[in-house]
Amino acid sequence: MEVKSTFAVSKEDGDALQHLADLLHLFHHRNKNQHRRSTWWRNFQVFRKQLNSMAAEINGLKAVPTTHLARTKKKTQDQQILQRIEGRLSFWQDIMVPKWQHAFSQLSADGRFAVLGLVLLASLAETCRIFGVTAAFEDLGQAEVEKVLEQFAKEDWEHYGDPGDGASGDHEDVGEVISRELPTAQVDATERAAMIKPTKAVTTLPQAELETSKPADKRTADGTGIAIKKKRRKGNAIDDLFSGLG
Repeated sequence: MEVKSTFAVSKEDGDALQHLADLLHLFHHRNKNQHRRSTWWRNFQVFRKQLNSMAAEINGLKAVPTTHLARTKKKTQDQQILQRIEGRLSFWQDIMVPKWQHAFSQLSADGRFAVLGLVLLASLAETCRIFGVTAAFEDLGQAEVEKVLEQFAKEDWEHYGDPGDGASGDHEDVGEVISRELPTAQVDATERAAMIKPTKAVTTLPQAELETSKPADKRTADGTGIAIKKKRRKGNAIDDLFSGLG
């Protein structure tokens, strides 16, 4: 694995690393009592301790001894420190960074403590950028993509143009037309629409037929249409009495 050399860590990156270490220290002090039994807290503890150790070793590399004996000892110590840093970065990339990223992502998915997860994810991303872990992941992903594309190209063009497969270099295979069956619900709706017959138009009858179809309200003596009223005979009480006796 290829990681960023410690000599490439600039003064700005060193200051940013120390700032992250201080920030995580305050984060630990503020949330220890509430979250120390949570699942993600153990991963945070490992990340914080690893970051503090890395910051201390980088500060040791930048220290300038004042005596010749101290400078001689520092050369030997620097070689050992560089080996430890390279081994730690390899361990980070292969094992720890995916674990930290997964744990902090689970925390950020929790609605109650999403802010804590975002702070830890941002700290992890900045740390990986400083030490070149992010660039190593990008190079690894690019290599995997190129490998897949190369394999795909071999599979696609290995037998292209052979007489037995029906393809040639002058003609392009455009595929085969496949009929598509309509869904059952759509077929039933189409059949029902075809079975419905158009309604007949309502015909209007002539005015004369409408009049003849109506029942006559008044009887007429002849066809003139003039109604004849019966006249009631007038009488008195005595006539009514004798008419009843007869």
